[in-house]
Amino acid sequence: MIIGNGGAGVSALQAIREVDTESNVTIISREKYPAYSPCSLPSLVSGEIDKPMIFRFDKKFYHRLNARFMKNTTALRIIPDRKKIRLENGKSIIFDKLLIAVGAKSITPKDMKGLGLFGVHIMGNLDSTLGIVDHIKKGVKRAVVVGGGFMGVETAVMLEKQGVHVSIVEMFSHVLIRMLDPDISMKVEEILKKHNINLVVNDTVKRINGKKTVESISLKKKTLRCDMVIIAIGVKPNIDILRGSGIQVNQGIIVDQRMQTNKKNIYAAGDIAEVREQIEGKQGSFAIWPNAVEQGRIAGLNMAGKHTVYDGAEVVNVLDVFDIPIVAMGFTSREIGTCNVISRFSPQSSKKILLKNNRIMGLQFVGTIRNTGTFYSLMKKGSDVSGFMDRLLDDNFLIAPDIVPH
Repeated sequence: MIIGNGGAGVSALQAIREVDTESNVTIISREKYPAYSPCSLPSLVSGEIDKPMIFRFDKKFYHRLNARFMKNTTALRIIPDRKKIRLENGKSIIFDKLLIAVGAKSITPKDMKGLGLFGVHIMGNLDSTLGIVDHIKKGVKRAVVVGGGFMGVETAVMLEKQGVHVSIVEMFSHVLIRMLDPDISMKVEEILKKHNINLVVNDTVKRINGKKTVESISLKKKTLRCDMVIIAIGVKPNIDILRGSGIQVNQGIIVDQRMQTNKKNIYAAGDIAEVREQIEGKQGSFAIWPNAVEQGRIAGLNMAGKHTVYDGAEVVNVLDVFDIPIVAMGFTSREIGTCNVISRFSPQSSKKILLKNNRIMGLQFVGTIRNTGTFYSLMKKGSDVSGFMDRLLDDNFLIAPDIVPH
């Protein structure tokens, strides 16, 4: 049994069928759609792709893998001792082995008034994105994106490409503050402002105003006119399903190297899973698509009886802002603490590497992706780079990471 039809759930299904072609496999989805790529949702907003292009497989995918696909089905509760899943429709399903891959849910501000007005959207799944697209087609002149993180910036860029005047409201002092240091965030902010995106930082939305439809938002000290508001303040592991289950949870579900929970034959993968990352071994939920897919694969292989160990989560974020690449790998200086910094800025690019004890601990590039793969390999290996530290950011720097000593 697989709960979740996203990157982890589908990857697990594929992995199971690599090993086991006979066992009954059921995949449950609370959505009505077959598997799609959430990474493509912003491109729907911009009009760069249309709805059919977002689906990952043809209509015969589940049939071809001999899997039962239960759409429009919400799992409410897991009862491990009875190997039972209780569904929203009142029915229950029995399992022998279970993968929990329900992902993360969008964070909604609890104290914000006016969330029920027409024109308020929460960026999250395909349905919510189609609602935004439909609203744009009806005519949107001004939009406010609440949240200046990865999702918020990406959404704002896509709205601007549709000719909508966009404001980003961010409670912290800079956008992308969780993946970039302030000086690199400022470089991204320059790009956004150059493309007429209005930035409001160190502020929060107190109220969304209007009678039936959105007319404006109220901040701490001023009001912004708008006819659309998109909430994009991030996501958190969707752990509601685990209440009373006895499955061990921190921020997400704690799993071992085989993606198994503290309950035998129950696994977790994707945005809901709490794992160790590859650089320092820190535990957390590293919610990016490649991590979900790989975790699902590992879980699926182990469910099918093929002992496989997870190497750990990648700590990588890649964002495109008006065709300018933004790459963040490893940790920010705030997370590292005292560290050495190597940086190089030019009109075309901004490059910054963070080091501790002669090891690369973080990387932040704007405008270039050159050598980022090599640097990440050095980072994961914990290689001592003191012998060539002064050359790291040279344009012609080249090194084969497999020959660097640990």
